[in-house]
Amino acid sequence: MGLLLLLVTNKGLAQYPMINSNPAARTLLTAGLDQVYNNQFTAAEATFTQLAKLAPNHPSLDLLRGVSLFYQWFPARTDAKLKQRCMQQLELAAQKADDWQKAQKKSDGADRNATARSTTDRPEAMFLYFTAEAMLAKIGHYEHEPFTAIRHARNAYPYIQKGKAFQQQYPDFYLSTGLYNFYREVYPEIHPFYKTVAWVMTAGDKKLGMSQLQIATQKALLVRTEAILYLTHLLIDYENNPADALPYLANLVIKYPGNPYWRYKYAEALLNAHQLEAIPQEISQLMSTSEVVYHQMGTLLKARYALEKGQRSAAQTFAEEVVRSSVRDESVRAYAYLVLARIARLQGQEKQARQYYKQVLEFAEYPILRNEAH
Repeated sequence: MGLLLLLVTNKGLAQYPMINSNPAARTLLTAGLDQVYNNQFTAAEATFTQLAKLAPNHPSLDLLRGVSLFYQWFPARTDAKLKQRCMQQLELAAQKADDWQKAQKKSDGADRNATARSTTDRPEAMFLYFTAEAMLAKIGHYEHEPFTAIRHARNAYPYIQKGKAFQQQYPDFYLSTGLYNFYREVYPEIHPFYKTVAWVMTAGDKKLGMSQLQIATQKALLVRTEAILYLTHLLIDYENNPADALPYLANLVIKYPGNPYWRYKYAEALLNAHQLEAIPQEISQLMSTSEVVYHQMGTLLKARYALEKGQRSAAQTFAEEVVRSSVRDESVRAYAYLVLARIARLQGQEKQARQYYKQVLEFAEYPILRNEAH
């Protein structure tokens, strides 16, 4: 807390070099993120230490360390201390990025000829602030802390609109703009309650949003892999188009072989696309890891695979094991109940199926699950 207060009060620390325009810094940032996404967290910290020599005290360092802590916490989401450290790091990144913007505006006011320089500097500070606040909102959502999620989402929202003007100059904004364009059109249709709020927001464009996400997967610096995750999520869980998501996820499995989560998402997409040949191998890989959460995810894959093969008894046993487990990923729980509901229907147990589908709706957030349950 003392460090945070020092950073807030010492405006001399609020001017930083641009990472995006420094090839050496970009290389280190990308290398460190690749190590995070491959679950090489110690190596990533060493890379971030090297980056700190080129950009001392830069808010991107706090954000990168926050991302690293996030993926050490996720997807198990059971370590409260790890979550707290992550949130503190992200809050520090947001505060420093905000100070950077304020210092730049102050500099602009003192120098009428600073316009060209400020339009170069400000997008990076804006995006770092937006990303830190958006990640904090995501954590609040995962933890069922709506007031936390709403507070940080409100902080992030203005930068979605501001970022539209900087997409060409700072391609990471293609992610935020793309997500806005997609969700602005789709979310109120799925959740009619939000129609009463959405009318005051700028109209979106679903097709354009998907195109912008695709651009982010190719051109973004900080959020290229996140753009892939969101794009494949929308393709699978909203558009019910797993076939188009598979190439992206297959590349993640190849690029980051040390991260079982990508393997799980790839196997999930294969099942949704009814491509079963590789599923046993993917399950075996997941079950060979030491983390309990991946055993739980592997057990769900076993349940879904067994049902696809017509092995109802095995599918029911595996799905019930997932339901009894401590897994916190609600989509995993929802899929387990979906397996049980389908089995009950196949066996003519309509009342039992209805109860299971109610459980699907209790845990499921996305149309691919909710539509069948409804």
